[in-house]
Amino acid sequence: MPTVGIKKVVLDKYMDQVLTEHEWDELCFQYGLELDEVTSEKASVEKEKGSKVAEKLSEEEVYKIELPANRYDLLSVEGLSRALLIFEQKIQPPMYKLTKPEKMVRLVVKDHTSGGKLPMDKRPFVVAAILRDVTITQEAYNSFIDLQDKLHQNIGRKRSLVSMGTHDLDTVTGPFEYRFEEQKNIVFRALNQTEVMDATKLLETFQKDTNMKQYLPIIGSEPSHPYPLILDSKGTVMSMPPMINSDHSKITLNTKNIFIEMTATDLTKAKVTLDTLCCLFSQYCKEPYTVEPVEVVMPDGSVHVYPELSYRTETVRVEEVNKKIGIDLSANEMASLLSRMSLESKVIEGTDTLSVVIPPTRHDVLHECDIAEDVGVAYGFNNIVHKLPEAHTVGAPLPMNKFTDLLRINLAMIGWTEALNFALCSKDDLTTKIRLEEKDEFSRNGVVIANPKTQEFQVARTNLLSGLLKTLASNRDMPLPLRLFEIQDVVLRDDSNKEVGARNERRLAAVYMNRTAGFEIIHGFLDRVMQLIGIPYGFNKKSYYIREDQCPTYFNGRCAAIVGPNDVVLGRMGILHPEVLTAFGLTLPTGTAMYADCVLIILISIFTALLGEGLTYVLVYRREEYQRLKADMDRKAKKLERRKETVTEGKNQKRKIEREEERLKATNRDLSMFKMKSMLAIGFTFTALLSTFNNIFDGVVVAKLPFTPISFVQGLSHRNLAGDDYTDCSFIFLYILCTMTIRQNLQKALGFAPSRAMNRQQTPGMFAPPPTGNQQFNYLR
Repeated sequence: MPTVGIKKVVLDKYMDQVLTEHEWDELCFQYGLELDEVTSEKASVEKEKGSKVAEKLSEEEVYKIELPANRYDLLSVEGLSRALLIFEQKIQPPMYKLTKPEKMVRLVVKDHTSGGKLPMDKRPFVVAAILRDVTITQEAYNSFIDLQDKLHQNIGRKRSLVSMGTHDLDTVTGPFEYRFEEQKNIVFRALNQTEVMDATKLLETFQKDTNMKQYLPIIGSEPSHPYPLILDSKGTVMSMPPMINSDHSKITLNTKNIFIEMTATDLTKAKVTLDTLCCLFSQYCKEPYTVEPVEVVMPDGSVHVYPELSYRTETVRVEEVNKKIGIDLSANEMASLLSRMSLESKVIEGTDTLSVVIPPTRHDVLHECDIAEDVGVAYGFNNIVHKLPEAHTVGAPLPMNKFTDLLRINLAMIGWTEALNFALCSKDDLTTKIRLEEKDEFSRNGVVIANPKTQEFQVARTNLLSGLLKTLASNRDMPLPLRLFEIQDVVLRDDSNKEVGARNERRLAAVYMNRTAGFEIIHGFLDRVMQLIGIPYGFNKKSYYIREDQCPTYFNGRCAAIVGPNDVVLGRMGILHPEVLTAFGLTLPTGTAMYADCVLIILISIFTALLGEGLTYVLVYRREEYQRLKADMDRKAKKLERRKETVTEGKNQKRKIEREEERLKATNRDLSMFKMKSMLAIGFTFTALLSTFNNIFDGVVVAKLPFTPISFVQGLSHRNLAGDDYTDCSFIFLYILCTMTIRQNLQKALGFAPSRAMNRQQTPGMFAPPPTGNQQFNYLR
């Protein structure tokens, strides 16, 4: 529902009285409105954009009043105050009338552009009016602009149905013209713009304006699209609806005569909008509530006069209105209440019928029930006496609905998720996608929708399976397994139903999706459903069983018919045919996609290993210092190995070995320091690559491990993966394993690995046997 925000001081001025917040709340409630919020311009902006933006804004009280969506006459302070004053019986409803000028201003609709015919499907209708001798204050000007914006957003549906332009009539010359024109031929200075632009450049400017950009699709912003124009007799552009007015004819506080034009795709809404705008602001004319009409000449030569400002009369029976509301009023009392709602009424002599005059501001009154509603508002809903119904009725759910609700709850309790799909779908969903013949399916059961809006809503569904498969396809990224069920109606053609020719049938369907087919899961689901219903498994007339069956939807040899009591086939279960899965776009992570990811990661590992060894060669291996230190290490390691093989138990020999080990340790330290300086660059490169690839594969299962890792390793192997299947392998784990293995083998193949003599001098692992004899000195890496 729309909300109008008006400063309290302005409201008090138009109401000619000062009311407290409580009194305003009561008055609005009595009229069927609601005082939604008391705030200020500063507080509103501060809430939305922060205190810095709102620092210099006004702190005057603003009343935000919620209005009915069809009461366009209340969208401005003029209309709201006028309606409330009439409701309080402080003023009489005004009489809106058209003046009779000596020569009526014309607006001619052209059926051509400079490039061809008028695209009538874009914006074919135009209406107009003139307000003469107006006196505009700053408050009235602000209200006038605000009302136009609210009408654009509400009845105009963001200018798509109706858009309006208001102009200073003294700055332009009639007769006026409405036509479409090529963008290259449209040149003018738009409202509040500093330079003259052609339409193409102007539309490019609007593309960057968040407020105007939303209106571009109404006509189209492509250079090939002609645009509608309102021009005066001299060819001066007045407006380019529905986008912008010209700065040439803009309204100011000094404007005396206002020309109003509205273009539309809906003529009725255009006339309602024009009536509303004229009625609300004609009070500022020298002769209040008078409007000068305008002749609109259509391309076929027909002439229409706008605005209409027509009054119409409706008759209502007092007895019917009393019955609808639950009150007992006389005809005179009811007529008095209606006059408070701006509906002048009188009793038709000798009857209990009222003649109600509907003014041009009350386009919301369409039927007798609308008049009854106004009677109820004026009478006061709180004054209507509460009565108990004469008939004793107790509501209860239908047995079928109660049964299915209980079934839903129990199926959810065993871990299945309920889906809710559209009752309408495409023909392909019910036929070709599930491998059924369209002709056979729809000749027997199908209910086809006439003139469907989209291909997705061509027919009423005859099964629930297609909808569940579409749901699975939309949730492929969810962790497996997926267990879905649906209990809803399908629509089947039924010629015996003479009234509608169809019937609803309540059905249950379930699907299970995992890396394995899960026939046993669906079988267990069926057993639980039958257990809840109370039908045992067996082969007698009161039980159910399954038997082999054939259906194109299911894989050959993997389909079973569900046979119920008295050998009635209740349904089918089985493994879906691969063509059905392909038609609905259902692919599993264990299929081609996962293997492709795994191969891709191995290739990435090979690439990064080659890159790493290449950088290491450039920065380390090819340097003379490294080669010297490495050769020195190998020489000392071999010398130490020979000395240990020939060593005796003498103390001198042991000291020599210790000295050799110290020298080897010092050389190893120098070699490590040399490699460390160069490896920093390699580390930064690998960190960046790892972060990039990890973002790509984050949360994706890239491989299946042939074992379940210990809990210590699961933090890395199952990193950021959903579900509890710890054989799922993450990118980071597979990448590290592959890269380490490939780099070690590359180093051995290229000769960059430590020599055997060096390896034999390294510290044994935790599972190596304890050192014996002289091996107790082999602690160096």
